[in-house]
Amino acid sequence: MVDSLSPDDTPRDRRPGRPRDTAIDDAALAAARTLLAEVGWDRTTMVAIAERADVGKPALYRRWPSKTHLIFEAVFGWVPDHVPVAEAQSADDWVEKSFDYTLDMFGRPDVRAALPGLLATLRDNPDLQSNLWRQFGSPAVHMLSDTLDNDGATTDSALDAQATMLLIIGSSMLVRLLLRGDAADAVAARLPGILRTG
Repeated sequence: MVDSLSPDDTPRDRRPGRPRDTAIDDAALAAARTLLAEVGWDRTTMVAIAERADVGKPALYRRWPSKTHLIFEAVFGWVPDHVPVAEAQSADDWVEKSFDYTLDMFGRPDVRAALPGLLATLRDNPDLQSNLWRQFGSPAVHMLSDTLDNDGATTDSALDAQATMLLIIGSSMLVRLLLRGDAADAVAARLPGILRTG
């Protein structure tokens, strides 16, 4: 799991004092994902998460200052064991794999349920804004920038990589939020080719 940062940007597991019980963290994060998929953002409360995880509500607030922070970590604070985009052999391959990964992530029921609520609260949570980019966008930008440098296809690989990643994240998120079924699949299938052409 990616290190999740608290609002003061100090990793939770590196703070002084007695180490936290990671079983409580894991149970709460899993409960949040399950509840989001089952009942949506509004009914996924700290009380509901505590009950589903079979932990005390104070234990949650010792770890996360709000529901928003807990859900943010539940849906974005982890990476799978294997990320195919890391194996991209060219910029075009990177775009294709990155779209696959991002569309899959935003298509998960828990992420789709969390997005409207999280987006509404990001404006008032600059710590989450920076964490979202640091955990999800920034590593991918560095990978693509290196790939573009190796391809020799751009004079400003860092800026091109950042713009490309924002296009991938934004379009993938909107496809999953606004479209369903065949319409979503048809649009999603065209996105990599349009971006590569551009």
